[in-house]
Amino acid sequence: MNLEQLRAQLREKHGALAPLREKAMADGAPKPDFDAYEQAVKDLEAIEAKIALLERDEAIEAKASKPANAPVSGEKDTVPAVPQIKIEPAQKIGLIAAANIKAKDLGEPALKVLEDEGYGEFAKELDAGAKRMGKKTVQVGSSADGGILVPTTLQSEIIELLRPEVTFLQGGPRRVQFVGGKFKQPRGATGATAGYVGEMDKKPISSPTFEAIDMSAKKLAGIVPLTLEAKMWTVGNIEAYVRDDLRMAMGQTMDLNAYFGTGTGDAPLGILNKPGIGSYDASGFAVNPLAPTIAEIDRMASKLVLHLTLANIGQAQSWKWLMNYRTLEYLKNIRVGDNDGEFAYPSLQGASPTWKGFGVLVTNQVPINGGGTTDETTIALIDFRHVLYGDEGSMIVKSSDVATMDMGGGTLVHALQQNVMFILMETFHDFGLRLSQAVAKLTKVRWGADLDDVTA
Repeated sequence: MNLEQLRAQLREKHGALAPLREKAMADGAPKPDFDAYEQAVKDLEAIEAKIALLERDEAIEAKASKPANAPVSGEKDTVPAVPQIKIEPAQKIGLIAAANIKAKDLGEPALKVLEDEGYGEFAKELDAGAKRMGKKTVQVGSSADGGILVPTTLQSEIIELLRPEVTFLQGGPRRVQFVGGKFKQPRGATGATAGYVGEMDKKPISSPTFEAIDMSAKKLAGIVPLTLEAKMWTVGNIEAYVRDDLRMAMGQTMDLNAYFGTGTGDAPLGILNKPGIGSYDASGFAVNPLAPTIAEIDRMASKLVLHLTLANIGQAQSWKWLMNYRTLEYLKNIRVGDNDGEFAYPSLQGASPTWKGFGVLVTNQVPINGGGTTDETTIALIDFRHVLYGDEGSMIVKSSDVATMDMGGGTLVHALQQNVMFILMETFHDFGLRLSQAVAKLTKVRWGADLDDVTA
């Protein structure tokens, strides 16, 4: 094989590595899956060694072919050095959007824009990803409609982009990749049975029942308006602006629907609305729903803990409490005895609170204005080992300086007329449960409702 054939073989085999890696690194993966992944990596290393040897051969041949009086490295052979910039995973999606904006302004491919501004290695990564997807570089770098299809090799970076704003992703759900936009699998609703038997006795026969995990891709879209003067910014500055705005807008929407999505229309069904999860009414535990005693609060928390443990779900670091900031503030300020006593729950203090030994996820996407009293909220206990996050592993990025956007309330913004550009990002995902008993919620929680009248 020549050098080009070996490089093509390397790209092909590397493209097939992702599914092997995912199977091998899954919890409880069988040894054959790990062996297959290990062998695939060894094959890639062997090809890389051959490529390196041929490249050395080519370099020697090139030097040997020069005239005796020609410098080995003359002025014409040098290329001005461009410092490579270190890229964090969460920056990559924003860089793609920024490069697309600059490319349209300069009339150059987005990959060239990235390379010219010091992101050459990332441009190569995009180019290689496009080729593995069977796309030409130009289609990924600057498509006719200004869109970029993010290669599936960047699927983890999509999660890293949204994670800081999405407590659902911070919880660590199990990621599954959609095939054709869907993921379907039977799951056990009731488990198998076993028992001790004597010689010649009949073995116990189990009769498990099954439910179905049925997820399908739901489109989440976010749009960032950006002044056209931003075209004069560097790629890095555009990336930071776009990333922060999209992270907030898309992250908050995703968090709300991951837990409380209604499943109607195009919205996903959130895990706290899935059938079969545990649901308990806080008003039945406290004499005064607005000011429960410490003992009453402990009983409510124990109810959720027991819901999981009595379903044979072992306690683990993957257990997380979910609550609103109002609930957290109320719990962390309860004192034993009187206002001068010690904190009842000292582990809730600080930037990484825990309660009853489990981490706390706090988000304003848990409503605090529900129920007939309009001051009710929810607390949930979730074992994220049994929570599924399904996605297509890709994102579409588009930009337009001629579109019209409805900002809500009948307010329209005309991009061309008002000197604005819109950046659109779309991703596709859904949420599911491997085991519905792994989620329990406490509804009609009114603790701390008197804190809602705080004004700035």
